[in-house]
Amino acid sequence: MGVLDRIAAGVLAGLMLAGGAHARPLDEVIQSKVLHVVLYDDNEPFSWEEGGTIKGIDADIARAVAGKLGVEADLILRMQGEKLDQDLRFNIVRGTLGGGIAGDVMFHIPVDQEFTASFREAAIGNAYFEQRVALALKPDRGSAVESFDTFKSEKVGVQLGTVSDYFLMRFDDGALVNNVAHYLKPAQGVARFESGEMGGVLGVRSSLEALMKSKGIAAKWVSLPMPGIVRSSWVLGTAVNEKSRDLGHAAGAALAELAADGTLKTITEKYGVSYMPPPTP
Repeated sequence: MGVLDRIAAGVLAGLMLAGGAHARPLDEVIQSKVLHVVLYDDNEPFSWEEGGTIKGIDADIARAVAGKLGVEADLILRMQGEKLDQDLRFNIVRGTLGGGIAGDVMFHIPVDQEFTASFREAAIGNAYFEQRVALALKPDRGSAVESFDTFKSEKVGVQLGTVSDYFLMRFDDGALVNNVAHYLKPAQGVARFESGEMGGVLGVRSSLEALMKSKGIAAKWVSLPMPGIVRSSWVLGTAVNEKSRDLGHAAGAALAELAADGTLKTITEKYGVSYMPPPTP
């Protein structure tokens, strides 16, 4: 399920779970010298496990934030659920049904005003990266692409079942249907783009860009008007238990320092992703 669908589901529905978890304020975290951080598993390039080590943009940022607080980061990988509110209750508010602890802070949370206002059990904020839907083109392409009308005469790739797919299939009353080339996994789309089968690939830039750079595939990126799409960009932030707001403020201050000194940019570029700072409020 895409991030926009998860936000909508979280706004419309709630799942009240039994049990509870102790919310740790900042001073307790400092005293323990450990910050428990929940990250999504299988979420490249932001967080995943490889060879027994947790890697990714979010993992490195979490370690850097913990360092700013003077503690060690205990990284916990959890699978993404169907609804954002469920994820927050399992991972920040109450802990998992199987007995897994609630984290002190969770990364990769969409900072959405409507959802934040409706979900009062967690404090969401501290935007640190902007995700964007963008179009990848071959860098040596001579003609400019100013509209998706271009793909009425050539193939454009997109991952099946995503917001980008929904947009392309409905663009101009289905004018692109015969030229939309679907793939199941981003790596498949990148390979077909490299082969020349597709004139462009549309999707979340960070995911596609990291894959392309890891394979030495060059691309130029274009953000075209996408009329009718729910959202073509969103910002990622953190969540803490609403009883641990002082910890959230401290994490936010640390993230601001990491953005100002260039650390966030260095981390994202390490994984082949251009740093996209969140818009200034």
